[in-house]
Parts: sequence; C-alpha cells; structure tokens
Amino acid sequence: MSFDVFFQTCNISDETESVVDPFSGQTIEKPVGESVTDEERAALKELLASAGAPIPDEFGCYLPQLSDGSTAEVFFSELEDGEEFGGGMIALRGLSLELARFMYSLASAGNLAMLPAMEEAVTIVTSTDSAQRVASRWPEAVVVKTPEEFHMLLTKGFDAWKQFRDQVVGDL
Repeated sequence: MSFDVFFQTCNISDETESVVDPFSGQTIEKPVGESVTDEERAALKELLASAGAPIPDEFGCYLPQLSDGSTAEVFFSELEDGEEFGGGMIALRGLSLELARFMYSLASAGNLAMLPAMEEAVTIVTSTDSAQRVASRWPEAVVVKTPEEFHMLLTKGFDAWKQFRDQVVGDL
C-alpha cells in the first residue's frame, strides 16, 4: 500500500482523437500530443540518474536513492522508450523533506503538474507559467514556489493516508 502522487505534463493540448473506452465500450475524445519536450525528457533522465536511478528496473520502475535514505518507486516507464511521455506516478511509503525536494525538482525540470491521491484533491505546479498552461484542465491549480511549501502541502494528505493505512493493516 502506498501514497501515490501522479505527474502529468503541463503541455496541455486542445487536439483530441476518438478512441474506444476499454471499460465502457463507448467512444470518447482523448487528448493527443500531450508530452514532455526533448529538453524536459533529458532533464528528467538526468535527475533520476543523479539520484542513482539511471534506468528503470525490469518492472519499469526507477528506484532513486536519496541522501537521507528515503526511497520512492518512480513509474515513468515511457521516459526511456522515446515515445510520448505525458506523465507517470511516484509511490511513497514515507515522506521526508529530501523526498519532497526530489519530487519538486522532477516536476519543475519536467514541466509536470503533481496530483497527489489525497482526500482534498489538489493539482500542484511549480510556476505561474505552468498554472496558466494547465488552467483549461485544472483552473484551481496551486502554485508552490519551493520544495518546502510542497512538503507542507503534501504532509497533510500523507498523514491522512498513513492513518488510513494503519487502520487497514491493524497497526492502531
């Protein structure tokens, strides 16, 4: 069980294509062309490599090793194959300021919005430019200017998840 933070490119597209929803069987409109740029892709790969995770494991998961000992599972599988990379997910089992700094750096370098899976849904971006880019999809996106602000915002959701996790596994 993990606390998940989803990442989505801020390069929002107005272009769509018709596809069949595999769950409902109905035709829906899906955005196309929403991908990081080559420069953003290179910056993401460089950050992962600098954290000791230059390539994903056999499951498509990067396992960065941060200086404070904190870890996360980074699922950015399309990053390596050169195809469109519109986003991914990071699975957390702990939260430290160093881990928040790492995630903030990924979002900033990759021009990614962060969407933590927490009760009070929030979309988080690292600049006002990014907030303007995503306004059509997430008009109430929150701009955090520092990793410390991001850590404070994420802590509330993480603590609620931790309490739920402990209740589910009977650690109370």
